[in-house]
Amino acid sequence: MLPQNKKTWAHPLDQMNKDWIAERVSIVDLKRIIKNIIFKQDDVSWGPNNQFKFPLYGGTGGLFNKFMPYVKDNLQLNRKLAGINLDNKTIKFTDGQKMDYDILINTSPLDILVNMLSPKNDKLLDAAGMGLEHNSGHIIGVGIQQACPSNKCWMYFPQGDSPFYRTTYFSNYSPNNVPKGKYYSLMCETSFSPYKQVDKNITELTLQGLENSKLISNTDRNDIVSTYQLDVEHLYPIPTLKRNDALRIIQPYLKKHDIYSRGRFGGWLYEVGNMDHSVMQGVETVDYILSGKAETTWKID
Repeated sequence: MLPQNKKTWAHPLDQMNKDWIAERVSIVDLKRIIKNIIFKQDDVSWGPNNQFKFPLYGGTGGLFNKFMPYVKDNLQLNRKLAGINLDNKTIKFTDGQKMDYDILINTSPLDILVNMLSPKNDKLLDAAGMGLEHNSGHIIGVGIQQACPSNKCWMYFPQGDSPFYRTTYFSNYSPNNVPKGKYYSLMCETSFSPYKQVDKNITELTLQGLENSKLISNTDRNDIVSTYQLDVEHLYPIPTLKRNDALRIIQPYLKKHDIYSRGRFGGWLYEVGNMDHSVMQGVETVDYILSGKAETTWKID
């Protein structure tokens, strides 16, 4: 497991805690595994992600489009936050405009948020520097004009002859993710950080890694019709040994100033940082604000 975790987290493993495991990775049932090995049977129902739903149209964005009718009249896009004044509860944007708030729900990365607060709080900044670490990622998409050779969803690659730690047959999520006809697509994820540098020529390294992993052949390259690269600065919030201590300092301070920071990077809990978790965090935060109902998805023990 060490090679896979090193590739995924891009972070020293001895600096990570184990609190996230039970929620995101099924705890091993030794008797069940031995039985499966003896009878040579697949255990397709094992794990929290053995089944999931995905939009037939619109990709992942199809999920967010369903929210639009409810928020579009109060939605402002393409504006960048410049700072938050805690004393007068004012948000300032880079275009110079300001907005007042009573209660603020934040989903931006917590490490960035604490640096935008005024007046500055050294205790908060020290806590963020101490415990809020993250990795980054190169997401490479590959479109191939062939019939899809597999019915798999995603696979993990711990070996060192490919840069990516995971590859997904994205076209298997929905046939509408690719053009009509014989097409399929791959999505390859490579993590990087100050602890793990990646060569800038990541697209070519990914294609070579797909060859090395036997997902494509050299001749298959002739049928590649598109490649796409997305660089993600905040990929995973790392569950470090000091993370919970940092959150116990930062989150109560924000709450005292009527700021609720939730979501994958707003809440900074990887174990409840998937999209379904993040949506429920939003629901539960509003329920708490309106009626005092306790949050159950996001919490620090």
